[in-house]
Amino acid sequence: MELSLSTHLLVYHRMQDQSLAAMAAAGYRTVEVWLAEPHVPWRSQRGCEQFRRRLAGHGLRAGSVHLPFYPSVTELMNHGHKWSVIDQEKKARQTAIEAAAEGFRAAATLGAGVGVLHLGWPGDDWSGDRAQLAREAVDALLPIAKETGVQLLLENIISDGTRCGELVKLLDEVDPHHTAGICLDLGHAHVEGDILAELGDALPRLCHLHVHDNDGSSDSHHAPGQGSIPWDGVFDLLTTANFNGLGALELRDFSRGEDDIPALLKRELGHVADFCAQHRHPILH
Repeated sequence: MELSLSTHLLVYHRMQDQSLAAMAAAGYRTVEVWLAEPHVPWRSQRGCEQFRRRLAGHGLRAGSVHLPFYPSVTELMNHGHKWSVIDQEKKARQTAIEAAAEGFRAAATLGAGVGVLHLGWPGDDWSGDRAQLAREAVDALLPIAKETGVQLLLENIISDGTRCGELVKLLDEVDPHHTAGICLDLGHAHVEGDILAELGDALPRLCHLHVHDNDGSSDSHHAPGQGSIPWDGVFDLLTTANFNGLGALELRDFSRGEDDIPALLKRELGHVADFCAQHRHPILH
């Protein structure tokens, strides 16, 4: 398993060459691009082409993208504006699906192989017709994924309808040929209560991981080793399953952009380096 780095850690900033150089210097070769403006100009084909060249200039590539689920960082923070592909309101739902479709096209331009999709938001009420809306959204996006050559992955996001068993069931209904898969967020699975059970449920469709840690009570997105996830058990199960996808480190900037970028990267990536040095599991090396 290759550990890649999600640009989510720097989502409060535009991605600058200084940051890309620091990621490369820390030993990373692959990133997961967090599609959010103004962090990354994902709605511009030219902007995506330029960003891909900038990545390559630092020896980096986009292995995956996180498909967008809000219009921009500023609009989310200041006004609470969100996108949900399972929104109860039809117009809002269609806007979110169109944004995800645009995200697939951005992923293709960036050269990414997979796009990770949220079905709604953590804590959503999945009673009523939410499961049907989820099936319709995935059904609408599967042709876009095929057209762009980017694999659609569904993520568990701490909601009843996105537990891994439910996601596998949904995909088996709408995607019998297994073109789509699951991105298992390990931190989310830990909050949900039984990370090894969630991992086991995800295995039939598991293609990708989001890697971060917490104490089991909240979705804190700490570096691995900074919480209580039973990492040896997770790594053993992944090894037994012959998992060979990417594990994207999805860490959080708790300062919301106030911390100095070089110091932030040095601190958080230092935690990851310490973790890898202490856990000499074969899957990490």
